[in-house]
Amino acid sequence: MARDPYIVRPETLPSAVPPGHEPPRLLLDFADWLEGRPWGSLGCFRLQGTLSDEAPIVDGSALRREFSLFLYLPDGSLVGFWHPDGVPTPSSPVVGLGSEGDAAVLASSLEGFLAKLARDAFSDSAWSDLAAAEEDEEDDEEEDEGNPTRAADDDARDALAEWLAGRVGSERLDALAGEVCDSTAFAARMDAWMHEREAYWAEHSILTEIGRALAAHRPPGKTPWDRTQLRAAIVGTLCEVQVYRAGPQPVPEIAEVEPLLRALRDEQHRTDPDLGLWFEAHLALDAKGCILPRFDYQTRPILGGAPAPVEQARSDLSRAPRPARWVPDWLADSRA
Repeated sequence: MARDPYIVRPETLPSAVPPGHEPPRLLLDFADWLEGRPWGSLGCFRLQGTLSDEAPIVDGSALRREFSLFLYLPDGSLVGFWHPDGVPTPSSPVVGLGSEGDAAVLASSLEGFLAKLARDAFSDSAWSDLAAAEEDEEDDEEEDEGNPTRAADDDARDALAEWLAGRVGSERLDALAGEVCDSTAFAARMDAWMHEREAYWAEHSILTEIGRALAAHRPPGKTPWDRTQLRAAIVGTLCEVQVYRAGPQPVPEIAEVEPLLRALRDEQHRTDPDLGLWFEAHLALDAKGCILPRFDYQTRPILGGAPAPVEQARSDLSRAPRPARWVPDWLADSRA
């Protein structure tokens, strides 16, 4: 049975790169090369640019300039460039941000990453979604000459190796494919960031006030991992706060909580003006009243059961402009 082709969205790659920079030519060319090839023949992923907001890390939106992410894996992990100094360079390594908190340097460069894909170097690692996929197929008339799935995988890797060797040379390709990368510094950076941001929000004065206002919604459990999940949406003059209890339910404390949320939103904009104003905040409230937030600056929120009015969102954008590449499509589209 033929596989569907890879999902390849090269038009999204510029938005993943910090303003003032462009995606590497090699990445754009690889996207063109990958178009139409069978999914899984080089690994299980979707090639699509995304912001660190989507990454499985605490407070990812604050790290936008430190990452340029371009692959989604099936388990929610993301792969892309890491820019330790916040500036993309030809020496930016390719890293993986795992859905279970893993943080690994996968290759010292994009060339090295593609070489490892071509040589199936991830098959025996924690990043096996980047290895060619094998499917269990029934023996039938289409398979009487062997395993066509395996052959297709081999063909794709050979074709990638040939394409990449035309750019870097066969000897360099083999050297890159066998490169061993040290993840120590990157893993330490991600671990330190997580602890730093968790401590920051636990002591944040506005979130402390919000936690007090929402005290009635604290989880009954005493274990550290018990959380009540809430959602706050603010677009222009509109505000909605819900608690997830048998589905999303409005909180009666909204009159007290709304001005605090707006103050938090404005404070964050002053801290990093380029981010603009977030539209949604997902709040995890623990038994002590501490809140760990996650902010969404890109998704069009639902308010009152309907998509947020674009004119309200544009008033936010007018008050807090962003770089063009960080304006979401639904807000930039003049037809919306």
